[in-house]
Amino acid sequence: LLSSIHPEDVDRVRTLWSGFARGEYPRGVDVRLRHVDGDYIVCSCSFASLADGEGAVLVSFQDVTEQRRTEAEFVKTMEFLESLIDASVDGIVASDMDGNIILFNQGAERIYGWRAEEVVGRMGVSQLYPGDGAREVMNKLKSDKHGGPGRLAPTQMEAIGKNGERIPIRLSASMIYERGEPVATFGIFTDLREKLRVEERLAEAQQKLASTERQALIAELAGTAAHELNQPLTSVMAYAELLKRRLEAGSAEHRAAEIMVREAERMADIVKKIGKMTKYETKSYVGRQRILDLDKSAEGDEEE
Repeated sequence: LLSSIHPEDVDRVRTLWSGFARGEYPRGVDVRLRHVDGDYIVCSCSFASLADGEGAVLVSFQDVTEQRRTEAEFVKTMEFLESLIDASVDGIVASDMDGNIILFNQGAERIYGWRAEEVVGRMGVSQLYPGDGAREVMNKLKSDKHGGPGRLAPTQMEAIGKNGERIPIRLSASMIYERGEPVATFGIFTDLREKLRVEERLAEAQQKLASTERQALIAELAGTAAHELNQPLTSVMAYAELLKRRLEAGSAEHRAAEIMVREAERMADIVKKIGKMTKYETKSYVGRQRILDLDKSAEGDEEE
């Protein structure tokens, strides 16, 4: 008999036999036996004592080779799916129709800060959202306006972490059906924190770039304007000075010429400031209006 048993199972069978003397008769023990075709089959064996006074043992067995092969394939598939789910960067959470969490992968652990053993069978899915977030998701799943009945198209919303942090996420979800009846819900959570941080930094960089480009344009326009104004202003100042010298000192015309020279010099100072503009600064004017503040706009160059 032992020659028909798979070598790896011989010691186990001997242990079974020694147990008979102690009145141990197990049931449903798998033993590999050699078939007539030379291949091994798996038999589920059950043992019972015969009341014949001779210590005989009744052995009943059933070929479960195909069943065990199917079970092994199922276990292999389940292990693959579990490793696939845990390898996902996104959080994957499933709950039964009462809201009890039944699946919480490593991605969900990273997002929420909870460990799976703290959550599965211990927490409700409502604790993963602020306020009525879970109810809102369920209502959308039951509606046909957010991806179809039993489905939720990717939606941006907030989750709540173990430490109370509100976490921006993108959620897509589905109902799981069995014989046409919903038995669970399944959600995939994408953490948007880093994405939003990058977008914020990008917006700031774009704003700084726009500001730099604007300042460069202002400086270019100011330089051009100062150059164009300086030429006619120089002529005005020269003729005003010449006119002042030719008029009789103390006369009304002489005083008017002095005012012309003084105002022309003031204009020259303004044009000089315009030529030194490197930024755009404003100040309050009449009412709510704001006008260019030449002193602040040119103060950088003046400090140099």
